[in-house]
Amino acid sequence: MCSICGFFAKEEVPTRIVTDMLQKTEHRGPDAHGLYTDGKILRSDEIIALESSEKAKVCLGHSRLSIVGGDDAIQPFRSCDGTLSLVHNGEIYNYQELRGLLSKDHTIEDEDNDSEILLHLIDELYDGNLLETVQSVVKMLNGMYAFAVTDGDEVVIARDPVGIKPVYYVEGEGSVYFCSEKKGLYDIEGKIGSVPPGKILRANKDGISIHQGVTIERPQIDITDFDEAETLYNGALTDAVERMLRGVSVEEVGMIFSGGVDSVLIAKIILDFGWNLKCYCVGKEDSEDVKNAEKVAKDLGLHLRMIYVDERTVEMILPEIIETIELNGLLQVEVAVPMYLAAKAASKDGIKVMFTGQGADELFAGYWWYKDVVSEDGFLKLHNKLWEDIDLIYDDTLEREDKVTMANSVELRVPYLDRNVVQCAMRISPRLKIKAGEDPTRKWVHRRVAARIGVPYYIAYREKDMAQSGSGVHGLVKKVAEDFFEGKTVKEVKIADKGSNYRYLDDDYGTPEMWAYMHEITKSI
Repeated sequence: MCSICGFFAKEEVPTRIVTDMLQKTEHRGPDAHGLYTDGKILRSDEIIALESSEKAKVCLGHSRLSIVGGDDAIQPFRSCDGTLSLVHNGEIYNYQELRGLLSKDHTIEDEDNDSEILLHLIDELYDGNLLETVQSVVKMLNGMYAFAVTDGDEVVIARDPVGIKPVYYVEGEGSVYFCSEKKGLYDIEGKIGSVPPGKILRANKDGISIHQGVTIERPQIDITDFDEAETLYNGALTDAVERMLRGVSVEEVGMIFSGGVDSVLIAKIILDFGWNLKCYCVGKEDSEDVKNAEKVAKDLGLHLRMIYVDERTVEMILPEIIETIELNGLLQVEVAVPMYLAAKAASKDGIKVMFTGQGADELFAGYWWYKDVVSEDGFLKLHNKLWEDIDLIYDDTLEREDKVTMANSVELRVPYLDRNVVQCAMRISPRLKIKAGEDPTRKWVHRRVAARIGVPYYIAYREKDMAQSGSGVHGLVKKVAEDFFEGKTVKEVKIADKGSNYRYLDDDYGTPEMWAYMHEITKSI
């Protein structure tokens, strides 16, 4: 939805630090911009109009990508009595239900603006302790968010419990600076940290501290019947997609589309709601993803745009990818390629909201290595491993995907990681997700729901393939790297990488040439 940034300082510092952060992250919100400086609020269509020589102790910045709310919904927002001011990145999906709980003494300018409703919720419960107020409010929210609120004496920053929306910070001497992306903090001296999912950062004259906000609830395993699991999961997922579409002020939404069951299922639900949907598939012309996407799009009547990639495409885009995701690990870079190119194409088509199938594998044991967990340690250990992967999905996946889509001014929505969907899926016995012994299919409840709502059998039960291999990107990167080092000595390089496969597999990922190529690209950026 946007970029948020700002600082709290014991002594006044230049507000241009925040306008500089807005400039560096303007791709996240190109439509409008706003600034809070020690009680004053400025808004403009251009960041340059907010620049000044002023100094402040508290400064909040915001750049808007208009999706929900009217044209005048430019943040920061201020409470009715002027005590509180807020900047918010993300979406609160249950804001309409929460709006109905507010008392009548609130002046709400835009009842369809979830950020404004969020501020009024905080305002209604505020009793002078901003931290405790935010701790109470986040427990009521269903959504993806990172927001900062101030009462002038301190700043409180909160992040959603799954970690879909990122927020980073640097602690200085008597100050703290924060931003939606690391690149906004590179010029500030200090180590860049990340507010963990479900946590709250508090900054005031006593320094900074991290506090508990809201966690993903761990429900009991009490769904052991296939039919019940199918019915409840179908309902939870359909409701989640409907909530994510509600209030969206765009005529068309997009779908990151691989032709696999996870993306096709979400696309089918959106289509059944009657929305204009455009699907985007990225891959080598003869790749499995491309062939399956083209076939199922034709069978379901989906509007599909293909983005074909070859060695030249990969060679040209990799520096851009590394700079965007702020990582250069081989796995992270490869997985980012299809989504980045899909979001880039969607943005050119005027799409501002895209959906993804991310999260289904962690909920329903989709990755092939989960069968080894069952074989070696049993179903209970598998259930714990799934929770571990859900807890780490923000670091493995979500922060990268937020950056590749927002780099193109596109907001990504993740129905499988909706709060209610996660709870429903994790109530289901792991025995209904994966079979003991050899099970090349896996995700059984998930696949049955897909077949139930009309996803063709050949897709509903298509075996899992990784995004980078199904699209052909892995092979293209390998060929480009080999060509680059042809006739040259390849020195071994060590680059930090992350992904759930590293927690389960001992095999080396990629080739020495591929890792060395990532290193060479990084040096040139």
